[in-house]
Amino acid sequence: MNGNGGTERVARAIYDAFDAYHAEFRAITRRGKGRFECRDWHGILDDSRERLACYTAHLQPALQRVRGMLGADATDVPTWQEIRWMHSALIVDREDYELAETFFNSVTRRIFATVGVNERVEYVLSDTNPEDDDESESRAWRTYPRGRSTAELVCRVLTSCAWSTPWADLDGDCAAVAERIDAETRQAWGTDAFDGIEMLACPFVRNKAAYLVGRLFRGNRMLPLMLPLLNDERGIRVDAVLLSSNEVSIVFGFSWSYFLADVQCPRATVEFLATLMPLKRVDELYNAIGYTKHGKTELYRTLVKHLAREGARFGFAPGEQGLVMSVFTLPSLNVVFKIIKDTFGHPKRTTRREVMEHYRLVFIHDRVGRLADAQEFEHLQLPRRCFPDELLAYLVEVAPSAVRVEGEHVIVRHLYTERRVTPLNVYLQQAEGEPAEEAILDYGLAIKELAGANIFTGDMLLKNFGVSRHGRVIFYDYDELCLLTDCTVRRLPQAENPVDELSPEPWFGVGEHDIFPEEFAAFLVPAGRLGEVFRARHGDLLTVQYWTRMQMRQRAGEIADVFPYRDARRLHRLLAPAAPAAPSAPDAPAAPAAPSATAPSFPATDA
Repeated sequence: MNGNGGTERVARAIYDAFDAYHAEFRAITRRGKGRFECRDWHGILDDSRERLACYTAHLQPALQRVRGMLGADATDVPTWQEIRWMHSALIVDREDYELAETFFNSVTRRIFATVGVNERVEYVLSDTNPEDDDESESRAWRTYPRGRSTAELVCRVLTSCAWSTPWADLDGDCAAVAERIDAETRQAWGTDAFDGIEMLACPFVRNKAAYLVGRLFRGNRMLPLMLPLLNDERGIRVDAVLLSSNEVSIVFGFSWSYFLADVQCPRATVEFLATLMPLKRVDELYNAIGYTKHGKTELYRTLVKHLAREGARFGFAPGEQGLVMSVFTLPSLNVVFKIIKDTFGHPKRTTRREVMEHYRLVFIHDRVGRLADAQEFEHLQLPRRCFPDELLAYLVEVAPSAVRVEGEHVIVRHLYTERRVTPLNVYLQQAEGEPAEEAILDYGLAIKELAGANIFTGDMLLKNFGVSRHGRVIFYDYDELCLLTDCTVRRLPQAENPVDELSPEPWFGVGEHDIFPEEFAAFLVPAGRLGEVFRARHGDLLTVQYWTRMQMRQRAGEIADVFPYRDARRLHRLLAPAAPAAPSAPDAPAAPAAPSATAPSFPATDA
């Protein structure tokens, strides 16, 4: 390339592409508040999907333009070192500089088809050292000093977003929230006198709720504060008061869809959120606010740090190895690594492309807190010394097209990462009494909430679900996942003769998406006491009526209410007690099962 002017134009082209991407990202995000105000729940879901697509939509044209500008110098390392230096100068004053660096890496990795990391042309660690932290923080959150009373302080917080929709009962909400806050501060600090509240400047919108996120402070001490807001025909109201790190962490969990939150300074926002949830990794916080590409950058940096530790060794993941995926883990990092096998065991009939499409569906779909988020990595270069011989031999045997050894490195062409959880079958082998019963009930609730989001998991075996550190049951095996409305729900045909009944294979025709709920008991319901507990609460999952009813709701466009906090934290009740059923005549046929109180079309509150 001729002279500095050429490399400067390339740096500017990459900068402009990122600037256009982030402008569109924020424009879509800003619509979230208005969608919430006018109760446009389908619009929120549409915006979430549209926003996920805009990174690639701006990256691909940028690649074409850069290749055209560089020509024969497209893979000249000294040229790219100069481009990176000029790009750093362009982004140094941006409050989203870390996102711009990741976008630059996305360009260079595709230009060079990089395996591992090319430190000469990528931002491995950030080149930018921000100096104006106080100014960024002032735009990321607002401080509300304590006034005459906690209720008055809460009122200032609630009305700071200038909602266009009226409040259903603002005074009542302020009093109720203040009562919860005062009780919590007395318990935590021995007094209800505290200095004030710091709140992130924008609401966090997801599904059918908006969340105000902040912290109470007294001197150097703080308590998380999250106020979920709902909006119905009566207006906006506070639905709950969350005042612990665990509660906030569940709302920001890895199994929920990403928030629409128009944060002006992503780094300062993530640092604020980290004070509320100190056990949550930085990459998960970037993911939560929609910056999944930079979340992947942060996860890779974390992985590199863990692998640099003395004695770092991968190992087989706990539980059974699947028929489709080979799974391994790093004990010091709460992540599992999943590689698609070259061939799948019987009776799997899916293909590699279909598996990848299922992961893509999970990425863009409403996960209602029950589907583990996954990051997709390509061309990873990992230290050979971190792989035990037995594990490496297994990976090379089952996925030779994806795993190869080159000297001191293991090259992985493609893998997914997910947050590590305890497989449900393993958990139930270790748990007894109430914890085991809670897990089996949450397992049924997870299946119902996914059905309420139009997801049929396919494989509903216990081993395909996991238990998070908060005790939530999460689905993580996407081999046979599909939309519920794509399924054909069928009753089992009656056998015409005893030979048919004893046949080990179906004696009737079965379509690719046919499901038979009457057969679900064989793998849904565990033996013994846990099976009795499951049937008592979730026996309707074994009926054709339940699944056809959920399909009807999906086709009618219903979006279920699913709350990521416990019922005890709520300030209002949405459902009146059900009227007792009238007694049936002795010979009357049984009526179809009524929707369960834990079905996802109703508030599923024990999250």
